[in-house]
Amino acid sequence: TCSQCHKGPDVPAYGVYSVSKHGNIHAALKGSWDFDAVPWKVDRDFTAPACATCHMSLVVAGEGQVVARRTHRMNDRLPWRLFGVVYGHLHPKSPDTTIIRNSAGQPLPATLDMKFASQFLIETKEYDRRLHAMKSVCLACHATGWTDAHFEKMEETIRETNRLTLTATRILSQAWARKIESPDSLFNGPMERLWVEGWLFYANSTRLAAAMAGADYGVFEKGRWYLMRNIVMMQEMLSRGR
Repeated sequence: TCSQCHKGPDVPAYGVYSVSKHGNIHAALKGSWDFDAVPWKVDRDFTAPACATCHMSLVVAGEGQVVARRTHRMNDRLPWRLFGVVYGHLHPKSPDTTIIRNSAGQPLPATLDMKFASQFLIETKEYDRRLHAMKSVCLACHATGWTDAHFEKMEETIRETNRLTLTATRILSQAWARKIESPDSLFNGPMERLWVEGWLFYANSTRLAAAMAGADYGVFEKGRWYLMRNIVMMQEMLSRGR
């Protein structure tokens, strides 16, 4: 069900999962798993997480200790919003994202120069609660050191992709200032298309690959290589004045 929407270059979660270690175990062993069990017990009913394990299901371990409670709010265990936005950011407080206004008055969680509308985003207490909830699922199988390192790497990847996107944005801003392209038609010019492709496809893929241990997806398949390539191409076009 999740794969029907969470696929394609802009939201590649299913592709990332498919090439991950978890996805490989799922593909090989899912025929022996008990998908009807409630609650779902780690290492009895399944041996690697699927989408619902991390995001929705009632999961228990050991003698029935609750690892994660059932939820139908998909971001309940997600402190970060990784895709569909120019810059990765903390999740909005409200599911009604139409109320968000950044400092430029736009209905977006950040301005083009990466100033976040923090008053509309979750605060430290809620961030800690969600991160703890997600880590609890990981800790059912993985050691504390591995789990902490995984999320530290993921958050550094968010910062890195945001920095690279900001670099591309500054190049595009120079092109607008020099009348090489026009901000009146944001998605029409060749540099603008490279800019959109950079954050919408490649930054998204890189962040999701870091979040889901998605192997090569975050580098050469749809990740850092192409994100850097687009920045270089934009810089060359700016230097040539076209």
